[in-house]
This record gives sequence, structure tokens and C-alpha cells, in this order.
Amino acid sequence: MKNLILLFSFLAIVSCNGQTDLETFKFDEKVPGNIAKGEKETEANYGLLSYKQADVQNYKLGTASFSSYSVPKGYEYSNNNLSVLVNSYQNNNYLGFILNLAKEDEGKKVIDYLTKTYGAPEKRSTDKTGLAYFWDAAAKNKWIFLTQTQELTEDNAKYTNTKLIVVKKGTRVDNASDAGVFSILDSFNLAYPKK
Repeated sequence: MKNLILLFSFLAIVSCNGQTDLETFKFDEKVPGNIAKGEKETEANYGLLSYKQADVQNYKLGTASFSSYSVPKGYEYSNNNLSVLVNSYQNNNYLGFILNLAKEDEGKKVIDYLTKTYGAPEKRSTDKTGLAYFWDAAAKNKWIFLTQTQELTEDNAKYTNTKLIVVKKGTRVDNASDAGVFSILDSFNLAYPKK
């Protein structure tokens, strides 16, 4: 019976067009088995464990869909990609996700969706070419961090990169349980101070 309930739960999060809506994942619940088959990675800035998903076009965020876009003459990281964060590789409980969008119009769609859904973001200080937003979605128990930066390709062409991080509220660097370790929000505040 439990397996049947899990199957129906998974089917419920997959929309009719085959895209899984990231908004439907629940914190502290096991990620579906197909996600756990992704490439294991440790996120560089916050030390969070993740499974990198090869087919970002199979996912969406509310009304914002993604493609498997790569920047022409870009570097290895100059593409759309998704990493689903977990508390550990043993438990595989959902902790959030990191979405990198190298396609500018898809980044704009994500910002529009987040603003319509969660209200105006808290704008943070950045250099003149970028932006940094924060939403404290307390009702959903999540923190939402978004940055946009100007990046260069191998032949010095500019493109806009959008990085979205959604984590369970209170998540600490390295997913530590020690209250003395910086939270993801503390770390973001240092990099992008309040205006």
C-alpha cells in the first residue's frame, strides 16, 4: 500500500506535459528514485550535497519552463543545469535545489514567476552589472536566493546568467546541525549586503 501511495504521489507531481514542477517537492521527504540517479555533486559555495540532473528540460518552476540550452562558445558551466539538494546520500531527503539558467529569457521568466508568487524581493547590493534578490517565503518554510551576473564566453561575448537557490529555511553551510555554523542566509548576507 505504501508503494502505491508513493507511486501516486510521484505521478501527481509530474504534469501532463512531462515536466516535474520543482514547487511540488516537499522538504524532508525522499526525492524520487529517478532524481537520486543523477550525478552526485557537492555545491561549491555552501557545501550542500546534490544530484545533478542531466535533463533540465524535464523540470519547471510554476509557469517557467527550461530548455537544455548551452551558450555558444561558452565554458563547461555555461549552460542550463539543475541540482537537487538532499540532506545526505543515505537518506535522500529533499533540501532544495540550485537552478542555473544561461538562457536570458528563461531567467526573466523565473524572476516574473517568483515575483508573482512570493511578492517583491528584497533587493541586495551587487556590482553595477548584476542583481541579487532574496525572498523569505516563511509560509512555505523556504529561503529563495537569486543572482544574475554578466558572464563571458570563450570569445568574450557577454551573456546573462541567472542562478536560483531554493532551500529549506534555516539550512546551514554543509547542512550542519551546529548552530555556530553560518546559515545559507548568513553567507548570502555577507556576499550581498542589504541595501
